[in-house]
Formats: sequence, C-alpha cells, structure tokens
Amino acid sequence: MRFEDDLLWEAVHQNGWALRWLRHVVAAAALAGFGGLLWLGGETFVFVALFCGASLYAVWGTAYWLRDRRRLVRVTVVDDGLRRIRVHHVNGRTTDHDARMVNAVHITHREHDYDPDHPSMLGPGAGIATLRLRIAGRKFTSRWAGLNSEELHRVEQSWRTVCPDAAMDGKRIPGRFAGYSN
Repeated sequence: MRFEDDLLWEAVHQNGWALRWLRHVVAAAALAGFGGLLWLGGETFVFVALFCGASLYAVWGTAYWLRDRRRLVRVTVVDDGLRRIRVHHVNGRTTDHDARMVNAVHITHREHDYDPDHPSMLGPGAGIATLRLRIAGRKFTSRWAGLNSEELHRVEQSWRTVCPDAAMDGKRIPGRFAGYSN
C-alpha cells in the first residue's frame, strides 16, 4: 500500500474484475448448453443434473458478485473545512462520510512468510489485511491489502488520528504460508 497524507486504505485489486465474472457466466452457459445437448440425445437424468449444476453455479456467482461489488477499495481523507472520509467502492461509486460518524474500525491481518506472486510481501510480519468499518450504523468491508507489521501499525495510527472517537480493534492471525494458520 502506498502511504500518502490523505490515504487511509488502498486494496491491491481495485477494478471490478469484469473478465473474471464473464468467465463465470460463460462456464454456467456452457454447463447449461452441454446439458441441453444431452437432453436432445435423450439423456434426461444427466441433463437435469447439469442444468441444476449450472443454475446453482449461476446463483452462487450472482450472490458473490453482489457481495463483492459493495466492497470498498480505497479510503481517503478530504479536509476542506470539515474533515470527511471518502470511500471508493469496487463498482466505482464514491461516498463521503463525516469522520466523526465512524463508530468502529476493525483490521484483520493474516500473516504469512511466503507469497511468490507478491515479492514485496516476503519476510517476517508480511501478510494480507482486510478492513471493516461501521459508519453511522452501516457496515463496509474492504478487499484485501498487502501489509507488513510496520505498515499495519502505520495504518492503525492513521485511523486513530483521523477518527479518535471510533472503537479501534484488530486481529492478527499468525501463519507460515499464505492463507494457512499454524
């Protein structure tokens, strides 16, 4: 994560992953299409199984997409008289909130010592973190950001400075390999 004066959080992946979702749609359509071909051939049991599988896959993909598009990818401070925080969402929407209305900040950090895809995240204390905010009763969850222990401490201090009245807590999950704990 880059550290700037006004930056409080920045996720690693900020786009809407349109190609990823397109692959899910194509996979569900291929399953349904293959099931349709089998139905034409008289294989009704296999057709029903494939069609139900494609339907469940489409429902899962839609639910995950709806959940993911609400996630936040970037949080900045806007200080033009009244201090506000600006929340950037995956779907491109930007919302401004009064910094005094932030009720809770929760950061979950999963440590790991090895990630070949991100060489900057190697070493002790490296890991991925997710941010959960509660602003005036509304809950916001972020996509993950790669942080080591020092950067995590800096992020926590930034949040304490910007939102001193918010309940600040965090959880550190130790681990040796990305995604797995001891």
